[in-house]
Amino acid sequence: MTFGERLKHARLEKGYTQEYVARAIGVAKSTYTGYEKGGREPDLFKIKKLVAVLEVNSSWLLGVDEGVTGVTPDEWKMLLHFRALDDRGKSAVLAALEHEYSAALGEGLAPLSGPMAQ
Repeated sequence: MTFGERLKHARLEKGYTQEYVARAIGVAKSTYTGYEKGGREPDLFKIKKLVAVLEVNSSWLLGVDEGVTGVTPDEWKMLLHFRALDDRGKSAVLAALEHEYSAALGEGLAPLSGPMAQ
């Protein structure tokens, strides 16, 4: 996935128009469209604004950790939502996740391994 494709994906996930994002980061709509189509590249300050407006991980947006973490945009979204919850909400999500994971193990899912498996 190219930078422009990731940018467009993140924008559509948020339900934003190109014009909205362009205004939010302080560029013309045509400039922003160029970012998505690959004809232009934002400078570091615009990238920081894009990350904030679209609420995405900068490494994901830039394609730096593609294949390293394997975290999809949907997983980043879930993480951001989880972090916004209070303790009661986090406990409820973790309980539901453990329940579903245990059920999947019972259906033949291979157990997790490695340092994050606990």
